[in-house]
Amino acid sequence: MINYKSSAGKLLSYVLAMLLIFTFSATASENTWTSIRQSKWKEAFYDIYFVNAQRGWIVGAASTILNTTDGGKTWNSQPSHPLPFKKDLKKVRFMNPQVGWVVGEEGTILKTVDGGATWMKLNSGTRAALSSVSFVDSQFGWAGGDGGVIIHTSDGGTTWTRQNTDRRTETNNVIEGVHFVNQQVGWVAGGAGTLVHTSDGGQTWVHQKSGTASPLDSLFILSDQEGWACGGNGALVHTADGGNTWITQTSNVPHSNGMPEPIWDIHFIDSNQGLAAAEFGVILRTMDGGTTWAPLEPRPVFQRLNGVFQVSPTEAWIVGDAATILHSTNGGENWTVVSNSSNLNAVHFITDTHGWAVGGSGMVLQTSDGGNSWAVHDSGVPFNLEAVQFLNEQKGYAVGDNGVLIESLDGGNTWANLYSARLEGGETERLRAGTIFDWKLAGGHYDVHFPTANDGWAVGLNSKVVQTSDGGATWHGQSLGMEHDFDMRILMSVYFVDNQIGWIVGQGGKVLKTTDGGLTWIGQDGGSSQLTDVYFVDSLQGWICGDEGTVLVTHDGGEIWTEQTTSTTVTFNSILFVGGTEGWVVGEKGTILHTKDGGVTWLPQQTPNDNSLFHITRSPNGTIWAVGESSVILKY
Repeated sequence: MINYKSSAGKLLSYVLAMLLIFTFSATASENTWTSIRQSKWKEAFYDIYFVNAQRGWIVGAASTILNTTDGGKTWNSQPSHPLPFKKDLKKVRFMNPQVGWVVGEEGTILKTVDGGATWMKLNSGTRAALSSVSFVDSQFGWAGGDGGVIIHTSDGGTTWTRQNTDRRTETNNVIEGVHFVNQQVGWVAGGAGTLVHTSDGGQTWVHQKSGTASPLDSLFILSDQEGWACGGNGALVHTADGGNTWITQTSNVPHSNGMPEPIWDIHFIDSNQGLAAAEFGVILRTMDGGTTWAPLEPRPVFQRLNGVFQVSPTEAWIVGDAATILHSTNGGENWTVVSNSSNLNAVHFITDTHGWAVGGSGMVLQTSDGGNSWAVHDSGVPFNLEAVQFLNEQKGYAVGDNGVLIESLDGGNTWANLYSARLEGGETERLRAGTIFDWKLAGGHYDVHFPTANDGWAVGLNSKVVQTSDGGATWHGQSLGMEHDFDMRILMSVYFVDNQIGWIVGQGGKVLKTTDGGLTWIGQDGGSSQLTDVYFVDSLQGWICGDEGTVLVTHDGGEIWTEQTTSTTVTFNSILFVGGTEGWVVGEKGTILHTKDGGVTWLPQQTPNDNSLFHITRSPNGTIWAVGESSVILKY
């Protein structure tokens, strides 16, 4: 059962807690939280454009505009003060180092005449999201977007008029690519394989047969005769005769989630050398005009890649989700990760020096110097990793979305996925459903915990539980009992104090306990909150955290759960205790609360930023670590 305090009691507790906060928050702890690692930017980047080898621009979500004047050595926000609106900016084009345009959602068009120091918001005449723009000189330009809209300016963007008014040639499909080679000749590409051509500056448009029904998300025209378009399902088409015929090229994109990766952008430096940016960090390269395309392995990141630009035959740039910036100096053969802000969802230290953190898009970080430096490793999977635990300095397991259960036997340098989406039910030699619910194996995992070197559990989507009793050599599904197997809830956290006694918590106040290693599970009353994490210091005393500032405590193994006062309504994501009195809970907006009396009073702690925090842990020497949004790592 759960024991909630009365309304009057809760009010009194709140008042007392606030008094304690104001009185003691400045001296609540002798230690302080410091930021060890954090991405400079958070937002998704959608496009990149260089006007010469030194000057380039990146645009992205939340009105992000970045500029470099030193060939990408440094990137700085433009303008110097944030724009007075937050719009997703999708494309950027410059005519010279001073004059450029940006387009984005809700018909947004921005123009600069001073290299981006200031930006003017132009009247586009449409509220449609604009995802493409092309200028052939300082006056003549075109933009396209949702609903098949194509707009044109002949005065540098001061006024815009809609062009595709002829019902015989217009399209309702979204326009994703616009490219003009002069004031008369241009193409647009978009949804459902749309390719439309004009030879009179857009007064009339003629449909061309692209040869694909997949959406075309990018268009690159090298000359009035040659060009390429790319898009969904790995579609790549090429013309060498002005668009009279478009020939399908084989992209050879991988199938990371069972389907060909969509290709989001394409760029050629000449008629032979081209690069394409795709989903799940896929980078395609051709040296023969697209006759053959090859995906580069290993992928430098697993984020969606949205924009690509080649400055020269040797230098290239790619941008993508999670503030991803990639740079190549050898024609795209190898890439340096300049920026990446993947969320970190979990962290684990097996010794004072050896630790690992995992997160979005398969990110794995590893430290061997106590967290002073973190190396990026290839997990081999493009999906979010939610939890990690190592059994020793070499052997560890991480779990995540899409049934991911990966194993490392070399300290995190390389990983093998024990789940296979390509096999019926996802079963492999080492991973078995163990029940009639083999379809559950495809569901994501949200936590993994080993109380001993041999015994471990992972939990996740659709009341999924898998267990190992041989140190991860084999994993088998466990039934929670008919009452719980079919409620299809998300199980968020699992914690065992030994190989027999453990708890699982999750969606809708779900709390389950076992005393026989998972053979049987008994439901406990956790209320109605979304419960995100559970931690026990022994078989009797434990805590649970969840949404709306929820912290629950038990002193009798979960027979009774009592709500504790936290004086906040943020969602807590992780909770940690050292002994029965000192503990921490972390959550949204950088929230960290600390207690030294078992949770009778929880006091907020000052943190170096407001990044949401997703997990907290302790290394053997007592150092506390927290990880979260935009690759932040905090140390206490």
